[in-house]
Amino acid sequence: MRLIWIALLPLLVTAREYGLKELITHTQQNNPMIQATMLTVEAKSKEREAAGSAFWPTLDIGGNYSMVTPTSLVSPGETTSGYATVSMELYDGGRKSALERAKGFEHRASRFEQEAFSKNLSLKIIEHYYTVQKLQAMLSALYGQSKELSAQLDRIRKFNAAGLATKEDIDKLVAVYENNRYTIENTKLALETSLENLRLESGLPVEELQEESFMEPYDIAFEPYEQSKILKSRANAIDENANAINAGYMPQITIQDTYSKSHYDDLAPSTFPGDILLDHQNQASISINMRLFDHGKMRKEKEALQYQKMALESERQYRIEEQKMHFRLSETNLETIQAKLNSAHSELNAAKSTYRAIVKKFESGLVDNIAYLDALNNQTLAKARYDETRYDYEIAKSIYYYYAGKAPKEFIQ
Repeated sequence: MRLIWIALLPLLVTAREYGLKELITHTQQNNPMIQATMLTVEAKSKEREAAGSAFWPTLDIGGNYSMVTPTSLVSPGETTSGYATVSMELYDGGRKSALERAKGFEHRASRFEQEAFSKNLSLKIIEHYYTVQKLQAMLSALYGQSKELSAQLDRIRKFNAAGLATKEDIDKLVAVYENNRYTIENTKLALETSLENLRLESGLPVEELQEESFMEPYDIAFEPYEQSKILKSRANAIDENANAINAGYMPQITIQDTYSKSHYDDLAPSTFPGDILLDHQNQASISINMRLFDHGKMRKEKEALQYQKMALESERQYRIEEQKMHFRLSETNLETIQAKLNSAHSELNAAKSTYRAIVKKFESGLVDNIAYLDALNNQTLAKARYDETRYDYEIAKSIYYYYAGKAPKEFIQ
């Protein structure tokens, strides 16, 4: 018995049903492309930290060894020296501060990009999820039609054997039955394609799905989504880079202290008392420099960045208006699909009633197989259309939340 359970365990795991929220959550935590965007955010964070470190003093150490010939009193044959230098910029016109702020805005933009990518990937998961649901509903209807056709085919064959039906009646039903089988296989391929897409994006062995839906939108306030926030952050980063360039026209003040230690060998004979070569030295300095003329080079570089900033701000305004347009259209689309859903529901009820009536007449010989097949096909199509519209409505709700600037995942119930 234990061996049987071990053998069945992989099948039981594979057969597990996954809900939409679980799929989105797992995707956001494990999708390799999501991981890539998170690493990009981390890289930008380190760049910002590096820019902040520029305010600290620097400490450099070094050393050298030299050998020269011939030697002299001030030029020994071998010299070994080492040094340590401490340096710090006292004033740079605000360049480092501007660069640090620029890196901060770039980091913020990368976080918005990560969030935007995550939302877009969620929409893909939602679309694949409900496409699978639509195709599964279609398959269910097609299998039902296939079962009904098979039963009627057996019945007609019995009638034919008794001389109550023609070979033509059988051929017509066989043709419809085979066409239904082809449609089933084609739908199964489309279903497997959508399942593979879900598996790829989510990293889960998806086979069966739970039924989950979105909350009905009510009093949803519009807010700009990540795309406009990305553009705003990029514009701010460019503005700070422009300020950093402009700081080049301000005085640059640096202090520095260097301590060196030397050792000499192979010295030339000297008649002077004491050593004339210093074995250690400390040198402190302060330097001030200022750009007086560069033919407007830095000024033009700053103007170029300002034009880039203006372009991004203009694009940001356009993206907000574009999002508002899609928000309005998505709301209208919801109303349209709601009306279509009501129509599809009524159509399905009518098709079911018609089919029940036609079946009784067909089995009593009051209508031919053409009327029966039409009624069966209409019922199958009505059922598929209703299910498709029902799932399209869920997709439309997710799109509505997306263009409202929200995370669709938060509205799954």
